[in-house]
Amino acid sequence: MDADVIVIGSGFGGSVCALRAGEAGLRVVVFERGHPMDDAAYDRLAEGRLPLFQRRNQPGLIDLKLLPGLATVGGCAVGGGSHVYTGVTMRAPPEIFSSSWPRDLTVDAMQGLYDRVESMLRPAPIKVLPARTRRMQEIGERMGASATVLPLVMEPLQHGHGSSPTTLRCHVATWLRGGEGYRKRTLDTTYLAMAEASGVTTLTLHDAQQIKPIDGGYRVTFRRFENGEWLPGDLTARRVVLSAGTMNTVKLLLSCRDEHRTLPRLSASLGERFYTNGDFGAMVVGLKLGLEHDDGPPVTSWVDCWKSDRLFLMETGAFLGGRVWSIAVMGFDESAGRLSLDHRGKLHHTAGRDPTHFHEARVRRLHEFASAAGGKLLLPPASVTRFKPTTVHPLGGARMADYGDACVVDAHGEVHGYPGLFIADGSILPTPTGVPPSMTIAAVAEHVAEQLVRHA
Repeated sequence: MDADVIVIGSGFGGSVCALRAGEAGLRVVVFERGHPMDDAAYDRLAEGRLPLFQRRNQPGLIDLKLLPGLATVGGCAVGGGSHVYTGVTMRAPPEIFSSSWPRDLTVDAMQGLYDRVESMLRPAPIKVLPARTRRMQEIGERMGASATVLPLVMEPLQHGHGSSPTTLRCHVATWLRGGEGYRKRTLDTTYLAMAEASGVTTLTLHDAQQIKPIDGGYRVTFRRFENGEWLPGDLTARRVVLSAGTMNTVKLLLSCRDEHRTLPRLSASLGERFYTNGDFGAMVVGLKLGLEHDDGPPVTSWVDCWKSDRLFLMETGAFLGGRVWSIAVMGFDESAGRLSLDHRGKLHHTAGRDPTHFHEARVRRLHEFASAAGGKLLLPPASVTRFKPTTVHPLGGARMADYGDACVVDAHGEVHGYPGLFIADGSILPTPTGVPPSMTIAAVAEHVAEQLVRHA
């Protein structure tokens, strides 16, 4: 075998498994579709010399997928989604583990796993709060809710502020890095850096295409981007961890089952129980929002409506001199959809039961927020939100459970019918998290990694 373990993807699942397997002395190779994103790469991104979006023949940082019935946003870089998320890193509400989760992943067990992740990523609220955070607290009080200052994986710049963005691309690059005065601690500087120090090899611009069982393990067929074109290749390993992110993991498994027929015994439930984590967005517009320009992180706080409506309203940036405020909503939306492949191998999304009740709650809360802020609410067109929801937190589709035909992996992330093949990303979560899922994905990956190395 070329390796003991191949890890497909370097995000919140893959980087965790790579580190733990490397620490156990295993020969580990990580496949990552994207580029390494250091300071120089972000400068090239801001200048237009590095693609912002992932394209068929040109790797970029943001993986935007426009499916029939769904739009998703993810990351494509060494460190995965940690380069495109807000930096909010927190535990899920304990009550989500009360049902549908494997019996070993109790609230107490999850807290121990969360502790491991917390010790690595060190999330904490920033020390100097900008005026918009205090404004969120005022608005929360007017709504009869509390405003929470959120734990972030951010560091203030040691030498003052970064350069002020001058173009739209510069604004996007600055937002992704953590703001003018902060920088995110991404996974390539935490879990993955430690993994590589233990001997793990990361192969960038390597895109897995197929997984096939062979005697003693698996063969992973990939394509690598070199000199402007994709070239074929393959490697073998005794174990494979699929952690390419929910959308890519589910699509690869569906392709291996239904097109290539290399994994024909995959569960019939593959693609089912897919969730958008209640994601929604809107703008609040007004001349008297009370916002000032600051160099803080894109996100610092949210209004907590969990007890009443199981959702949160999170500020995600102020624009046009403080006249426009971007507000994101997320929550425990249990309207499960389904991912499937059509006859051309394209991924489709089919919505589940009508999510009207949850949608009405988040729209009502957004109207309350806009009123309390003294602005006007701008919602996306109903035709878009109803027929093509957008999510930055796609979850599920390869559900984990203790047993049964209604799951793809067992309680330790090992794929039913395929010993040595594991999944460790958001696709195996049995329910939405209601909050940004990165910390829960990493915690579950710590759990999967225990089984991965147990019989090494």
